Amino acid sequence: MDLVLILNQVLILFIIMLVGYAAGKAGVIDPTASKKLSGVMLYVTSPMLVLKSFFITFTTERLINVFWMMGMALFMYLLSIWLSRLIYGRFSEEKAPILRFSAVFSNCGYMGLPIMYALYGDDGVFYGSFYIVAFNIILWTYGYVMFGGRGTKREIAAKVFANPCIVAVYVGMIIFVFRLPIPEPVASAVTIVGDMTMPISMLIIGAVISSAKLKDIFSDWRVYLSSFVRLILMPLIALALTRIPGIPPMPAAVLITALAMPVGANTTVFAEMFDKDAVFASKCVSVSTLLSIITIPAIVSLI
Repeated sequence: MDLVLILNQVLILFIIMLVGYAAGKAGVIDPTASKKLSGVMLYVTSPMLVLKSFFITFTTERLINVFWMMGMALFMYLLSIWLSRLIYGRFSEEKAPILRFSAVFSNCGYMGLPIMYALYGDDGVFYGSFYIVAFNIILWTYGYVMFGGRGTKREIAAKVFANPCIVAVYVGMIIFVFRLPIPEPVASAVTIVGDMTMPISMLIIGAVISSAKLKDIFSDWRVYLSSFVRLILMPLIALALTRIPGIPPMPAAVLITALAMPVGANTTVFAEMFDKDAVFASKCVSVSTLLSIITIPAIVSLI
């Protein structure tokens, strides 16, 4: 893969993130605006980005690769859960859930899908969408319970399968499998809205980072351990596993790219929801996001 292309794409993301940082410092994107933009991403642009990835020609190979993608994603989630317990088993009860969560869940949606689209096109988002399916299943079962969440099976199932991006997968699969024709105006509108995901996501991340004191963010050694596990260890393990002969290259590349993303923004959301150390969670998200500017090109260039 062209290293210059990767560097250019990450540099574009970094510049937009700097714009978000400046907007956050200036008060243009305050916490209220950031939450509103997050809602736009969750309910509008991300589902459209996922949906448009299904506007591709149906092939048996792509359908088989979907099963590869889901199988590899679920295997890596189970492996990362076990490794997170092994690595962070001796940490305090206050910090351990956050560190384990950060090891398991990457920012595969907000940052991952736009980068997959930039590097691999619609095929990247197509397979990445199924990684997001696995992500939501594990997030609202293991992740939710690990932080102390409670609920009936029906409530948990609703959180998993009613997620807007998952709904977009349902609709997209119907279009893909049954080869339904999409009118050009509809396809163009979905594409234009979906392409807004990447700039909005970077603006949000930049604005969130702007609200923290940089000195406080970089003074905790545990956030560097969290970043190492998230940005280097997990994608390198996936890289080694996908070298097994017979594994399709595109799902493998998407899997590694998803795992190379920084700590998921849900880490802070869950920490606040369940009265954990939300400040520490924000540090893990911020530092890993900044360091990913260096690590993502390095990891992806190995594919």
